[in-house]
Amino acid sequence: MKKVILILFGIMCLAQWIVPGKMIYDSENIISEGTVFKFKTEPIDPSDPFRGKYVTLRFEADFIEFQDSTDWQAGDEIFVTFTTDSLGFAKAENGYRSAPAAESYLHTSVEYVNNYEYDRSIVFQLPFDRFYLEESKASQAEQLYWKAQRDSAQVAYGLVSIGPGQAVLSDVYINDRPIVDIIDELNEDVE
Repeated sequence: MKKVILILFGIMCLAQWIVPGKMIYDSENIISEGTVFKFKTEPIDPSDPFRGKYVTLRFEADFIEFQDSTDWQAGDEIFVTFTTDSLGFAKAENGYRSAPAAESYLHTSVEYVNNYEYDRSIVFQLPFDRFYLEESKASQAEQLYWKAQRDSAQVAYGLVSIGPGQAVLSDVYINDRPIVDIIDELNEDVE
């Protein structure tokens, strides 16, 4: 009986290492082999922009224009491919009901459908709307991000790697500089 308990305990301990290890491996694989896109951010409701140790992000490229969006409903599964616009920022290219043959696409769900004469589009969820960072840098990151959102001369975007069905947010940039580097530079000037 003790051997069975020890074997079960060993399996449980091994699983506690394998599961997070597999999650880390999958994320790193997407970052190294996926297609990298710059997703331009846009302002969100300032009443709740920051929770704990992450910055809440909202992106412009969260919709697809369709001629007839009545075929879609909120909650539907959607596979989205992306392209880049003339400035190099990600733009949703097309939406599919099943996985496309493309190397990089995002598997997500429809948030809501606009089927107005002037707006026929599908808004979908982007699963990378939180940028986590050290607690000591969180407050400064929030301030820098919101300053960039209010200033039309500054551009804020998230660097996202997209693989087959999944995406990983690797960094947030303000004017082509990583936000963490800007914070580190500001802290060096204070010291």
